[in-house]
Amino acid sequence: MTLATLPSRLDTTAAHPLRAALLRTIDQGLPITLDGGEVREIGLACLQILFAARATAAERELGFAVCNPSPSLRKMATLAGLDEVWNVPIIGAEFP
Repeated sequence: MTLATLPSRLDTTAAHPLRAALLRTIDQGLPITLDGGEVREIGLACLQILFAARATAAERELGFAVCNPSPSLRKMATLAGLDEVWNVPIIGAEFP
């Protein structure tokens, strides 16, 4: 399992490096667990990247979880309407 902490700022500038890192890990065939506790700002682009990475991981039968979501991460997922449709532990999840 690959464990990584998401940065505090996930804005448009962070989108490309986030996507590249997630795809690299998925291409290596590794499950992903992300700690979202440090996220203070997240834009829609990075949220979409997280959702796309989750879908790609699922297609390859790899685990994908966002644990310890910060209030900002929870709020953005809720505002985007993704908290109810995303089938991974994110809202209220505890870090293992």
